[in-house]
Parts: sequence; C-alpha cells; structure tokens
Amino acid sequence: MSWAIHHSQSEELASQAEAALKKGDRDGAIELYRLSVKEEERALDALDPSKTRTLGITVVSVASLWFKANELKQVERVACRWIASDLLPDFARVQLQEALQTTWHA
Repeated sequence: MSWAIHHSQSEELASQAEAALKKGDRDGAIELYRLSVKEEERALDALDPSKTRTLGITVVSVASLWFKANELKQVERVACRWIASDLLPDFARVQLQEALQTTWHA
C-alpha cells in the first residue's frame, strides 16, 4: 500500500483514540494509538526518502504517536535514529529533539 493509504488509516485510528480519551477510556485510547503508530510506521516505510518535508512530518508523527501510546523507549528509538539521519529537514530535527526532552522529563 502507499504512504497515503497508511497515513490516512493512522489518522483515523488517532482520531478514534482521541474520542476514546474524551470518553475516559484511557486503555482503549492507548491501544488505538499503538495501532495508529504502526500504520504511520508503514507509511514511513512506503515513503520516497527524497520527499524530505513529508518524511520529516511523518517521522515527527511517529514519535508523537509513540508518546501518546505511552511508549517512551520507542520515542527515544525513533528520535535518535532520525536525528542522526541526513535525510530530515531542520524543522523535523528540532521537533524530534523537543520530543526527546519531553520524553526525558515525563
């Protein structure tokens, strides 16, 4: 499947997670965030790395979804891997550094 399909599925699952949170279903929301991040990782795998802006946005999304799923080690894994990459635009690198700082203080 394409980046667009996986990304769209990830967005739908994240939206369901937000709705679950609003209803007070934290466990359900966390599970939906885990499913969402898996789809976003599939989108990332399907993405042409020359699309640097989309790559940056997607990588930051993956880190953010792992944070929402309360998987802090996964946030670190993603952020450290991609911060070291030459493929990301500066805005994404900065946002990943901020995600690491937030994770370390959580």
